[in-house]
Amino acid sequence: MKALGIALCLLTVAADARTAPGVLHGAVHTPDGSPVAAAQVSILGRDGLAHTDAEGRFVWAGRPRPPFEVLVVLATGQVALPVRVDALPTDGPLRIEINPAVREAVTVTAGGAPNTETTPAAGRTLLGAEEMERRAPESLVAALENVPGVARLSEGRAAVPAVRGLAHGRTLLLIDGARVTSERRVGPSATFLDPELLASVEVSRGPGAVAYGSDALGGVVHARTRRAEPGSGFSGRAAAALGAGTPEQRASVALSQGFDRAGLQVQAHYRNSDDYDSPEGEVLNSGAGDRGGRARFDQLLGSGLLSVSWQSDVARDVERPRTNSRSVRFYYPEETSHRLVASYDTSAALGFDRVGASAFLGSYSLVTDQDAFPTDTSPRSVERADVSARDFHVRGQGHRSLGETRLEVGFDVNGRFALEALDVFLTGNPDGSLSERVDISIADARRVDTGLYAVLEGEPAERLELTGGLRFDRIASRNHGGFFGDRSTQKSAVSGFAAASAGPFAGLTAIAQVARGFRDPTVSDRFFRGPTGRGFITGNPDLDPETSLQLDFALRYGSPDWNLALFAYHYRIDDLVERYEDEPDFFFFRNRGRARVRGLELEAQGRRAGFSLELSAHLLRGTALDDAMPLDDIPPPTLTVRLTRELTRGYLQLRGALFAEDDRPGPTEEPRTGYGLLDLAAGLEVTRELELRLVARNLLDESYLLSTDRRSPLAPGRSALISAVLTF
Repeated sequence: MKALGIALCLLTVAADARTAPGVLHGAVHTPDGSPVAAAQVSILGRDGLAHTDAEGRFVWAGRPRPPFEVLVVLATGQVALPVRVDALPTDGPLRIEINPAVREAVTVTAGGAPNTETTPAAGRTLLGAEEMERRAPESLVAALENVPGVARLSEGRAAVPAVRGLAHGRTLLLIDGARVTSERRVGPSATFLDPELLASVEVSRGPGAVAYGSDALGGVVHARTRRAEPGSGFSGRAAAALGAGTPEQRASVALSQGFDRAGLQVQAHYRNSDDYDSPEGEVLNSGAGDRGGRARFDQLLGSGLLSVSWQSDVARDVERPRTNSRSVRFYYPEETSHRLVASYDTSAALGFDRVGASAFLGSYSLVTDQDAFPTDTSPRSVERADVSARDFHVRGQGHRSLGETRLEVGFDVNGRFALEALDVFLTGNPDGSLSERVDISIADARRVDTGLYAVLEGEPAERLELTGGLRFDRIASRNHGGFFGDRSTQKSAVSGFAAASAGPFAGLTAIAQVARGFRDPTVSDRFFRGPTGRGFITGNPDLDPETSLQLDFALRYGSPDWNLALFAYHYRIDDLVERYEDEPDFFFFRNRGRARVRGLELEAQGRRAGFSLELSAHLLRGTALDDAMPLDDIPPPTLTVRLTRELTRGYLQLRGALFAEDDRPGPTEEPRTGYGLLDLAAGLEVTRELELRLVARNLLDESYLLSTDRRSPLAPGRSALISAVLTF
């Protein structure tokens, strides 16, 4: 705490020594001069955002030096093409003109994560709603298939994303700024989330511990839901889809009502899928079903935006396909999530140029079943984990411009409480009934992380920017009863980063960064004992937190037609918390010496004459330094290329992906041969209100494993999904 206090004092002294505050005033409008209200405005490559008021005006904390690019995300979720600013006006506001009538699939790289606070050298990618609709992903992790450095872990709908090989609670998942904290050992999962709900998904690849704390060691995946545009009147959207190869049915409806300075949207969805077909036949136990609804209200209050949303989702019979599915069925009979989120962002309040606050309260429950079928020598048996908990956060931050220096201070209190976990054993009787025995794994557990942080950003010389941040956390965990009995831990940690950015020079910017982070194990890592989707796991109450030293380097190039970015990183993790396998399907946790993760990532994006080309690639290596063994969860080298042609009344998109041989499997993984995929997407605007879309995947019917897990089945073969979208 003393270290943070000293840092804040130094920041305050430095700030007071500067000249009068300077801010950037701007306005967003359409080609006919109409203001764009309740839009999110950000500057690519910089943290923070601003909201436009009813007249389209916004205030940015600080006056960035041109050239830079301004990104506008509409209330509807549509992402406008970035607007390049080569010079600031001598008087009056900066005027940004966008055309909402132009619908293009926009993926923004090299700095596109406006809602996610991150570090300067992080890899940032923004996926807009139109882009996700064209790909029609079955889950959130599927929506990220073209983002370098992001891997898909686990199988089927239950898969989760991991950034730069840092899984198991090291990649933070947010929905509308609020954490997703499930009890799956592989990491936070939003199985229940339908991508049709989303306006955008932002991915920040790199250390995020200063802004978000313990579970953002590797990066942040931030999903944003749709909003209604104030003053837009009544509108609606309905979508339905049918699939073959992967038999599935989807349906969703969204109704929006815009008022003078407010907007209300309600949305509902239904999805169901049956066992899919691989190139070698049907894959058993690979179906899933879910349904849910959401309501969101946004109100312009003065120069600020108030948002309140409620979201409820229920997933049923989410199956985990395995090579032994004919003898044991692994699945999640029920996953339920209820989330209440409120936020308010405004300018010029409490002595700051911009202030933001948010609060979240949610409940979550997950049932995991391992259903062993009867044999000639043994009856049917079911081992079940029944887990429920409540989550919360309260977060606030203030941004203040002091000359050409920007100061951000904030607090973040988040946690989980009322965590209960039951280990239920069901055994078949001769009459067909089931006998039940219940053991208490966790009777009542909680974890609270209280953090304070500060970030200072300044330009001591032209085309040189220095940024530094510091955070202090106090984490307390407590377990009452259950398998491990009464236990408690209290940990304090300081994390921080320092970065230097030089440029742009002829469009090229170079960034070097060093960061210190930490990760405290979750309460289930310490205190849970019971079945999982992979086997049986036993926690370790004596786990110590991990700490990290992370070096990041980035080169970014921007021009009117092209954006390119190259990232290199070298991460060292001390006291690595490892999930290890003692015997087949029985897992434990331990601290394991020192580990190293390093890699390269490449992103390139260009547009010209109705065509867009996107390229991404990554190369990772992960090693446990005490015995030179490869780490789990490290994806193989991957190259992805997408070519899109915008047509007068539609689009065509071709995607190719190459995955190298995975010849460095981790301790619980198997080698996997290389393979290539070819996908096609097309859309036709039949009328202004009706659009037909087609997505065809794995056109070459390539045969490959779904994951590197030892019990992984084959992935889906050739499949297609056709959908109809009606707007009114």
